[in-house]
Amino acid sequence: MSDDSADQSLVLKPREPFEDAILPENADELAKFMDQPLTAIAEAITGALASGPKSWTVMTGHIVQGMLKGKLFPQVCREIKELRDNGKIPDDFAEKKYGFKSWVDLLKTIDEEVPDDDKLEALKAMFYSVNKTNVPGKEQVFNYQLFQIAKRLTSGELLTLHAVYKLYRSGRCSNGITESLKNWAAQVSQFADHGSLDFVMRHEGKLSQEGLITEQIQTGSAPFVREQQNIWNKDGRITELGIRFCENIQTYRAEKAETSQKPMI
Repeated sequence: MSDDSADQSLVLKPREPFEDAILPENADELAKFMDQPLTAIAEAITGALASGPKSWTVMTGHIVQGMLKGKLFPQVCREIKELRDNGKIPDDFAEKKYGFKSWVDLLKTIDEEVPDDDKLEALKAMFYSVNKTNVPGKEQVFNYQLFQIAKRLTSGELLTLHAVYKLYRSGRCSNGITESLKNWAAQVSQFADHGSLDFVMRHEGKLSQEGLITEQIQTGSAPFVREQQNIWNKDGRITELGIRFCENIQTYRAEKAETSQKPMI
């Protein structure tokens, strides 16, 4: 085989780039492989594992997780840089209380969990709320605690909390303390992306435990919300903590959208 043919790209041959990428010394080949579209990566690895040597399976899990991290880390760092370049995050944010620690926490969580889009967004939103320009000291401390809560939540719990928040914002909360937990969950599910009452019921306990929604207690044979009737009618069980958490995500989305529309100088 000539030198020219040896240097040809292997992207169009799914098994070959994967075969080269799994060799520990071939960092360049792995980097090229990671630059392909996600569909091409999935097809290449799936095809290779289906017909390749069993020895490949030993390394594949680490490679796949590494690829996800390899896409998440640059994405997150680009967003932080854009926010800094546009004055949304101060240049010296790492010198502020919780600034460097929240940055380390964010990258450590990505490294250890490889979070999905919903959890990653929540983590980035809480990081931004801690480090945004001119954030008061007390608010920074408060938002750092929300960041810790975000680390403990799953994407399903985050989706359910967002649905509770949308119920609260809609003004369509149920009428009264006689409403059962199941009826409350049915209302929330109408605002959830998954639309499932069962998922709302499944995630309700953790959200309550974290103080993002009010607790429910047992009265007779049915669970009821602990808050007084006028509070239950007003907020649909979401707490001040839950509202602030969701508002941080809304603020982050707005700031990110504004930043992405600005031309870089």
